Amino acid sequence: MKFRVLLLLITFSCNYFAQNRIQDIDGNSYQVIRIDSTDWMTTNLKTTRFSNGDSIPTTKNSKTALSNDTNKVYRWAPAGDNERIKNQGYLYTWASVVDNRGICPTGWKVPSDSEWKMMVDKLFTEANSIPVTETENANFTYKKKLDNRDIPLLKEVEFAGGRMTTGNYIFPQSFAYYWSTTIDYKGFAWMWYFSSTSVNHYNFEVNGGLSVRCMRTNSN
Repeated sequence: MKFRVLLLLITFSCNYFAQNRIQDIDGNSYQVIRIDSTDWMTTNLKTTRFSNGDSIPTTKNSKTALSNDTNKVYRWAPAGDNERIKNQGYLYTWASVVDNRGICPTGWKVPSDSEWKMMVDKLFTEANSIPVTETENANFTYKKKLDNRDIPLLKEVEFAGGRMTTGNYIFPQSFAYYWSTTIDYKGFAWMWYFSSTSVNHYNFEVNGGLSVRCMRTNSN
């Protein structure tokens, strides 16, 4: 599998402040922060419907395997456990993320890979004296702890893990994986993931399940 990992060692300062809350079509409420001119949800999406009211289905068996050669619209509870949805949201397939019915609240969208990178750069770049290590494999050493309590975008992150196309759930409580809308190559799209020690850039199979954050550009 082709991949690239960006390890960012964190020291934090940035222009951000809290905004009002927003609601999705199901009435779920999300805190919002502004990073320069961009607004971001600070918790994971947990809608069961697209913005036009159409349902986002789930599989009858939470561990049903999906073929990776056909894009499927699905959502699942993290680790297949419905008790996790309240705090961790749903895991969605990439097809759900890019569906033109809109998975985010009206006026909001799932960020592209470049928009994720811009946000990460705003919070964690060399401008803030943060060393960045880029490598072609995942064999790296964590060198500095990321303190989520000091980072408003991340402080409410629940590490929901992900879901493989095989139906296996991976790393609940250890990683928070987020889709971008950007395809890498056939069957794989770019995502960003956070642990307690790093921020990483990777590709993931499109019929797997990952968390979603929504954003919007604000001209005010």
